Amino acid sequence: MTDIGTEFIRGTKYPDFSTVDLVLRKPEPPSELPVPEGATVIPLPDPKKIKVPKKAAADIIKTWEPTAFLARSSVTLDELSALLWYTQGFRMRVNETLVLKNVPSSGSRFPLETYFVAGEVEGLESGLYRYIPSTHSIIALKVDSGLPLEMATASMNFKIVTRAAVTFIWVAVPYRSVWALGKRGYRSAFFEAGHTCQELIMIGSCFGYDVQPIDTFHDDMVAQITGIDPDTQWALYLAAVGQRQREIE
Repeated sequence: MTDIGTEFIRGTKYPDFSTVDLVLRKPEPPSELPVPEGATVIPLPDPKKIKVPKKAAADIIKTWEPTAFLARSSVTLDELSALLWYTQGFRMRVNETLVLKNVPSSGSRFPLETYFVAGEVEGLESGLYRYIPSTHSIIALKVDSGLPLEMATASMNFKIVTRAAVTFIWVAVPYRSVWALGKRGYRSAFFEAGHTCQELIMIGSCFGYDVQPIDTFHDDMVAQITGIDPDTQWALYLAAVGQRQREIE
């Protein structure tokens, strides 16, 4: 029996750079997916003007714990703006092709796209959205009040996702990294998903929200909900944001 994990590690060792598309001068892939024609673009509040409550990083780390289910809650558009910017927003444009974000990314390739299902976001209808970091805006891909239930089924976390204010879906476009780093770039996408989720835990906690990472989900169902191409775009990690259901003594 083939050990797929060992194959992956062996196959993603540092490559022969004569096979890397950057070295071969093949066209660089776009840094963002295009905005679909006719899509509704919704500008987000300026994250630099949003006051983030201060909370010690050590306290966030010490108090985080997994939860079995969330209470019904909502987030404001200001809070959503901050959650998106601190996880995948553009912090600085170095030049025409190089930007810096708030998460580490091998070779600054930033292979992730951020989708989310809005359950209870003030000012937004329930549905599927995608974040556009370059303009700090979101696009509405599908307005449907039944999507939180679909996501709950796909994520196998019914008691969490159906009550979450918002569920993030981080999708990798691996060729962005592979173009510059060769097959090693496949590892980078997974690493960045982990970094991004940790950033969400930290910033979410500042606003008083619990973040539940979800790595067990039906890949095909999530691909169908988001409309991604599973051959070139991979859903890597999910995270539900809301408030923990506290036990009443």
